[in-house]
Amino acid sequence: MINIEREANLPSSLERQEIRQYILDIQNHLNEPLTYLKPKQPGTYRTSDLLESFDRCFHSKCYLTEQWFPNSWNMDVEHFISQNEDATKRYEWTNLYPAEHRANKMKPRSTPNGGYLDPCNPDDDVETEILYSLTSMGQIPGFDPTDINNTKAVNTSNLLNILHNGHDLETKMATAGLRHEIHKKYDHILHLILEWLGATNPVLKNQYRKEIILHLSRKSSFTMLIRSMKPVINHIPNDFLD
Repeated sequence: MINIEREANLPSSLERQEIRQYILDIQNHLNEPLTYLKPKQPGTYRTSDLLESFDRCFHSKCYLTEQWFPNSWNMDVEHFISQNEDATKRYEWTNLYPAEHRANKMKPRSTPNGGYLDPCNPDDDVETEILYSLTSMGQIPGFDPTDINNTKAVNTSNLLNILHNGHDLETKMATAGLRHEIHKKYDHILHLILEWLGATNPVLKNQYRKEIILHLSRKSSFTMLIRSMKPVINHIPNDFLD
């Protein structure tokens, strides 16, 4: 996960009058269910302007796994706090996130006690409050809380481990494709670093440098896992990282 600065302006489709009315009606229903009938949902939140905002804010990546897609149309719109827990947040911009379909389905519908780290919350630094790792030559992604007393970091680490590695035979098989994509990038980055370190031709060395910077960017896939590679930690200057 990477820290995200969400656009302050709401996508215009979320400001429709029927959505504003729905939120008022659902609040009334929750407060007085015997008096107010549960309102019907006023259409989809999966609109072009919202998905385009996702592309700009989240760089077309799943906010949970950092898997990159050509655009956010290829992902689900996930609710950080599920609709089962708070129906009033169904159309709330700050509660909507782009998530790869499998990750969205695997994430529990109920939030654990203490909650999760929110990459859009400036008080939650998901880049430092979680320790990212790649073991067995980049084939096993790992996530651990920096502070075991930080409940949100513990919950988030547990969730990320499940989403990347599964928790039973079925989910281990279902997540194998994601681990394969991570391993492929691990191998590619490792090759680039070795070529960059060994290059004597200044033109080639500069080309390798630019490609490494591109792959370590926050806009690239699996940023935090790739940045945790030992060759990156040991050999890459800080000015390679955005």
